[in-house]
Amino acid sequence: MANPIIEDIKLKIRSGNPITRLIIINIAVFLLISVLRILLFLTGSSGIFSEFVTLLINNISVSLSLQGIIYKPWTLITYMFTHIEVMHLLWNLITLFWFGQILSDYTSTKKIIPLYLMGGLVGALITILLITLIPAFHIYIGSPMVGASAGITAIIIASATLVPNYTMNLMFIGPVKLIYVALFVVFIDILNVASYDNLGGNIAHLGGALMGYIFIIQYKKGKDLSLWINHFFDWISNLFKISFKSKLKVAYKRGVSDEAYNQNKKVTQTQIDMILDKISKSGYESLTKAEKEILFKASNK
Repeated sequence: MANPIIEDIKLKIRSGNPITRLIIINIAVFLLISVLRILLFLTGSSGIFSEFVTLLINNISVSLSLQGIIYKPWTLITYMFTHIEVMHLLWNLITLFWFGQILSDYTSTKKIIPLYLMGGLVGALITILLITLIPAFHIYIGSPMVGASAGITAIIIASATLVPNYTMNLMFIGPVKLIYVALFVVFIDILNVASYDNLGGNIAHLGGALMGYIFIIQYKKGKDLSLWINHFFDWISNLFKISFKSKLKVAYKRGVSDEAYNQNKKVTQTQIDMILDKISKSGYESLTKAEKEILFKASNK
């Protein structure tokens, strides 16, 4: 009999929204590493098991060097799902949930995972490039880096760029516009770079921020940078999908001509653009009930 917890997790990954999937994957990797480290502590820090744990962590964290990514290119992806400290994980997942939900509401759930991946990838590459080129940063060459922060920062900045006047109610502070939250995040990262506090991580955050800004600027121009990643996921999914041919043939009719259908799609996109502009100027609360329904339906496509 299958474990109900495992089955529930599988169901969440298959049918849950992208934010849920990212949270589950990050927690699963953290728990695996934590269990191995606890066992290592209990059994002693020597022997084959110790070498195995060290090898595992070294092969999922990205090394801040050109040589590191040449020999272990997969670490550019695995590092952004890896956390060692529980507070690092907790804060990242809370932030991912908050801002991922905002971005999903105003664009589409299909934007979250691609932007998370692109933010993490750009953040790592910019960090490695700057550490390699700037002599003052050379002491950090070869240092390991882990964490989802670059990808999550991309989502924060993307949300603020799209709906800067969206209001968040922050504990002990009250209502604050999203643009000010994003500017504060970037400001803190710049200060931390100047103080050499977690240099690699903070440069990666700024790289992710740049990716989030570019993503929304292109999105507003009608260019969806997430398409190629979503197409790749669809291709992978189709490779493992078992297709069953139905014995019954059912004819589906669109009900309108191709010309009318394309015109309706164009009108709908125009409506969405107008609604997003309205949100940017006056906030989400200024939308009518009909406009909110249009935006909600669009976000679920």
